[in-house]
Amino acid sequence: MTAVQHEPIRILVTGANGFVGRHLMTALLAPSEGEYPEVQIAAGVHGPLSAAPAEPFGAVGWQGRPVNDSVTAVELDIRDAASVQSVFAEFRPQQVYHLAARASGADADREAVHAVNVQGTRHLLEAARSLSPAPRVLLISTGYVYGNTDPDAPARETDPLAAPGKYGLYADSKIAMEETAREFADFAFVARAFAHTGPGQPPNFAIPAFARQFAAIERGEQPPKILVGNLDACRDLLDVRDVVNAYVRLMAEAQPGEFYNVANGSPVSMRHILDELRRLCTVPTEVEIDPSRLRPADIACSTGNSDKLRDLIFWRPARRLSDTLQDTLAYWRSEVS
Repeated sequence: MTAVQHEPIRILVTGANGFVGRHLMTALLAPSEGEYPEVQIAAGVHGPLSAAPAEPFGAVGWQGRPVNDSVTAVELDIRDAASVQSVFAEFRPQQVYHLAARASGADADREAVHAVNVQGTRHLLEAARSLSPAPRVLLISTGYVYGNTDPDAPARETDPLAAPGKYGLYADSKIAMEETAREFADFAFVARAFAHTGPGQPPNFAIPAFARQFAAIERGEQPPKILVGNLDACRDLLDVRDVVNAYVRLMAEAQPGEFYNVANGSPVSMRHILDELRRLCTVPTEVEIDPSRLRPADIACSTGNSDKLRDLIFWRPARRLSDTLQDTLAYWRSEVS
């Protein structure tokens, strides 16, 4: 009997060389029963890929290397509508994971944040709509769209969103992005991902900033004093590898036009996270508040209810917070060395 030949699924990943994108690429390319999946991935990258080691995967996920001829790196600036349209017309993706974004809550360039997070998303959705049939498109939002949440009543998808202008440019841009998404509800759906971390996250975020300082202290390259911002803030905190697992499963099961929280509903304080990292550090340390790390629009508590997601795909986080922090510190120890 002749074996049935299957056409590979064509997947476009924007922001493939970013923190979350590298881990998503690893999840999409994970071999099953010793074989790589039948996919053809256009890895949309912004700027050139840095020199990568021979292995396709590492602690930070995909390393920018070819994997079984399944990956093509495509320079993609989503601010350029013509460039986005060209990539869609040539590759004709069946699935799109839209991760490209300016994601720092400390970003102060309103025009630049809007150009990427809102207008860039519109460029992508309009290019997707030009195909027939349109691909399934997963858009990544954030739990910060809810603003402050009650730790005893985690936010649900039906709860009202925060008032624009109260919680910073990043949250505002994602609220506007979600409004744009509603215009394309026939093929796009949204994951509201709450805070996540792990190996490879850049140090303009709090947890990798802590971990990098601890690694430098252990090597004697920094005095044994950790500079921190607001330690009272509480966050749902997930491992990036659990988050991308949810994204892959949402791509298969989500309903177009729907919104899904990716959360664990159990917020922890930044103080607790810092104490856990101090425990893992091999050198005693002191803590000092750095006023430059305090944000006037900081959210006191951000936590979400993910029952809708769990009912759909039976998803639960697989990694413990202690393991995530251990992996993050190990990554920065290797980087500092």
